[in-house]
Amino acid sequence: MTARNIEARIVKLETSRGRPDEILLVWRKRDGDVAAAVAKAEYAAGDKVICAEWLGDGEMPSPRWYGDRLLSQLDRLEQKYITQSLERLVAAEPWRDAGFAPIPATPAHRVSELRDNELLHICLGVET
Repeated sequence: MTARNIEARIVKLETSRGRPDEILLVWRKRDGDVAAAVAKAEYAAGDKVICAEWLGDGEMPSPRWYGDRLLSQLDRLEQKYITQSLERLVAAEPWRDAGFAPIPATPAHRVSELRDNELLHICLGVET
């Protein structure tokens, strides 16, 4: 078995295991294509994946998995770009870019119970 085959099998095994309490953050360039950015990441069907804009000139971080409190695990610049991505998304016409998942129906009384990761996934979530 070649190293490439072994690596491919490991990637397949890693992506096949469920990640119910984790969220994958994928960055894209300003006004970049959501589907193209997410296509470079490795995840399984049903995983929570979000795609935010990298608004700086520097190199974007690689896709990375985060636990329950994504925002607290980011550095200040990443937090700033997440916030600006949300602001740009709300100000955009139409409100949602192509490539994002449909917004799920959430009862009004439950919205206050949602965690940060769930809210981020509603706004910046990608279909998997």
